Amino acid sequence: MAALFILMFSTDGDKEIRRETLFGSLFFETQETAGGALGVEAGVANPTALIVLFFVFAVVLIFAQFIYRGLKNRREYLIKEMSRS
Repeated sequence: MAALFILMFSTDGDKEIRRETLFGSLFFETQETAGGALGVEAGVANPTALIVLFFVFAVVLIFAQFIYRGLKNRREYLIKEMSRS
């Protein structure tokens, strides 16, 4: 979402432009309408990159959760071992 806002606010005046971000998955486009006004469109151009990014982030979060649980269990084990001694 932040990338789309950056595209929106990085336009140069009243020119017609089309910019893409996130590996071509999101776009922001301006075009002049018949009345001389500036029309604006924003949306998803190619969802493949968004889907891949979602799965990458999901895998990273799952691994972080496994690592956290493993370290928490190890800490509890060490605390129990120290209390026995």
